[in-house]
Amino acid sequence: MENPSSHKDNYLFLDCGDQKRLESIDGKTFVRQAPQANYSPSPKVSWTSPDYEFNSAQKSPSWTPPLNAVKTLPDFHCGTLVMEIRLSENGQIGVYPEQKLNWDWLNKVIANAQRPLRILNGFAYTGGSSIVCAQALGKTDHSEVCHLDASSSAVNWAKINRDKSGLPDDSIRFIVDDIRRFLEREIRRGKFYDGVILDPPAFGRAKGGKTWVLKRDLSSLMDLCRQILVPNPAFFLLSCHDPEMSKGDLEQILAETLKAEKSEIETIDLTLNSHAGNSLPNGIAARWRA
Repeated sequence: MENPSSHKDNYLFLDCGDQKRLESIDGKTFVRQAPQANYSPSPKVSWTSPDYEFNSAQKSPSWTPPLNAVKTLPDFHCGTLVMEIRLSENGQIGVYPEQKLNWDWLNKVIANAQRPLRILNGFAYTGGSSIVCAQALGKTDHSEVCHLDASSSAVNWAKINRDKSGLPDDSIRFIVDDIRRFLEREIRRGKFYDGVILDPPAFGRAKGGKTWVLKRDLSSLMDLCRQILVPNPAFFLLSCHDPEMSKGDLEQILAETLKAEKSEIETIDLTLNSHAGNSLPNGIAARWRA
């Protein structure tokens, strides 16, 4: 188990344009796809000779250098959160740095709750939010963080990130399952949660041929989430990266789920800001706290 407290934040968003983004992790530069960046890169930022570049425009998208030639990559550090970086075949690297806005918010919400919390993180991927919540809760009796994802490889990756972030094995409960099936089972068991985190994809395909379409399926999923909330929940965080969804859409469905006034819902843009180059809008979020 590592001690992440001695590390400094090492991620920098540098620039974007021509449907690409330029970012740095521990001094190593990465160029990846950013379809929403339909403008020119900043002339103030050099894109020359990146260390790793994902070529998404090719017939067969690939990394340069090729994956089999990459021996070691830096870890991503954000506060006491440490995440292993990998070059995935779809251009992802295993972390969404724009979620730092939500990680900071979760830290404040958990600190202010001043009570044990059972938290469910659905579509939890490689575990950034799960780890942030577990670190904020510490060894509080009757608290639990449940990390849920349908991908066993993502859950195994999240376990590595838990270890790198200095958390014990029992700090997070890991579940590999379809989120709707899991929620239906929790409802039958009478299991309830004080906080829910969701970052659903625009589209997904599960085993058995079932598909997930955000605009079609989010409402029914939120109804299931409503049924596993305690009578007085602490928070609900809903974010997405689907350009067809607006902040108003998320605000409306979260207000309906919680039977809350829209004025109680905070909506934000998840933007990666650059000091010298262009900033990149990379998602939206709606969040509610008691």
